[in-house]
This record gives sequence, C-alpha cells and structure tokens, in this order.
Amino acid sequence: MRTYSIVFLDIDGTLLDSRHQIMPCTLNRLQYLHRRNVPIILCSARSPGGVNLIAKQVGLHSPVACYNGGLVYDENSAILRDVGINTQLAMEFQRFVSERFPELVVSAYLYDVWLAEDPQHPLIQQEADISQCTPLKSSLEKAAAAAPHIHKLLCIGDATQIRALQNEIPRYFPQLMALRSKATYLEILSPESTKHNAVQVLLAHYGLGAEEAVAFGDNDVDIDMLQYCGLGIAMGNAPRQVKEAADYVTASNDEEGVYIALNGLRLKAPGTGRKSAKAR
Repeated sequence: MRTYSIVFLDIDGTLLDSRHQIMPCTLNRLQYLHRRNVPIILCSARSPGGVNLIAKQVGLHSPVACYNGGLVYDENSAILRDVGINTQLAMEFQRFVSERFPELVVSAYLYDVWLAEDPQHPLIQQEADISQCTPLKSSLEKAAAAAPHIHKLLCIGDATQIRALQNEIPRYFPQLMALRSKATYLEILSPESTKHNAVQVLLAHYGLGAEEAVAFGDNDVDIDMLQYCGLGIAMGNAPRQVKEAADYVTASNDEEGVYIALNGLRLKAPGTGRKSAKAR
C-alpha cells in the first residue's frame, strides 16, 4: 500500500458540507493528521481571509494556497507565490461583462481586500455570508492606482449566464482563464493561477514528490491538481468531468467523503520514512 506525506484540500464543496460546515469525523481526522505533522494544505479560490477562517477552525498551522494558487503563503505567512491579472485587463473584462451580461455581478480581489461596486447587492452579501469576508465599496480604477495586478475577478449569477460568459472568454479574452467553482460562480484568473502550480511550489517547500501527495476536489478548478498529485480524489458531489479526471471517487461532502478517503490511506509526516522522490 502506497504511503503519502501531504494532503491538498479544496474547501467549498469538498472540505465543507452543503451548510458550509466541517463534518465532525472529517474535523477529527484532520486534527489527528496535523498533530502527527502531516501537512494539510488548504488550496482554494477563496481570499486569504476566507482560507484562514477555515484553517483556524481545523487548528492548522500550515501553508495555504489562495485564489486558485495565485497567492501562496508558507506556515509563517511569508509569500511563496504571487501572480495575478493586470489591472487594465481586469477593467476591460469588467466593462465587457457589464455590457454583455448585465445581470451578472463582478467583484475583484487583491491580497486580502475584496472590492465590490455595490457591497449590499444580494449576491455579494450571499458570498459574504459564506466566506465570512467583508466587501469594500471601491472600483477597479482605484485598485489600478495601487497595484499592478489583482488576484481574481468573481462573477456571480444565473448558472446559464455563467456558462454563456465562460464560453465567450476564450474568444474575447484569451489572456484570462475562466473556471467554475460552482454552477453560479465563475472565477476569472491569470492562466498562471492554477492549483497545479501551487502544489508544485508547496511540494518543493517540503522537499516532496508529486507521487507523495493526495488531493481532494469537487469542481473544474480542481482538475489540474487532481491529475498532478499521486492520488487525486473527487468528491461524490463533483460533476462527471471532475470524477473522470480523478483516480478515485469518495462519498459526497455531506457524507464525510474526506474522512472516508483519508481513513483508508497510509499517511506519514515528511522525512519520517524513505527519502522522498524528486517532484516530477
């Protein structure tokens, strides 16, 4: 039976159940592994504040990957990776959406700041309730004056409109990557902001090979991570394309899927067995 030494976990739809809670057996198992120095890495499209909120609930003191891997911090909050979207390009995209898909709501993220032109919009408030983050009333024009890039744009709205926008992006904005984190959320990112790239950085941080890594995910944003790691596990609630990309499908996020899969694996802390292989 293969032994693994690091776990990469998506948050929404994977670690969290449909009520946005961590189920008890999953929580206990993660805490058990953390006490035994197995790195548990939260790898999410969320902002640092949204990721750290969950890390604190579990009691983790580990690196985190935010914005789908565009911003990666080590266990001491030092930045290991920082890539994003040019702010001028972000403004062009926002204008495009407002003209072609006016019912969709677009907001922007820069480090741990969430910018929304209307923070009280019901869709923005819905995301604020889930992530426990507070949107700041501001525009991308102001962000452009302060920083060379933003980390992501989030489009929220009707699932049909979201898919239609996603289909148009390769034609009009080939410089951007658009991935759904759920049916009504479209994450707009730099093509360099991938969970696969974040995993590579963090494996190097620990001196581990990809074959020693386990990854869990439930949606399109997770596919490259599931395929890169030694064992990619899709949640039972994941769509067909994610399940097909994984090595194994566990139970859903409402059925302790993460716990069930982890409980069947052999995990050890890095450096406690044979010398790890070089990351492929």
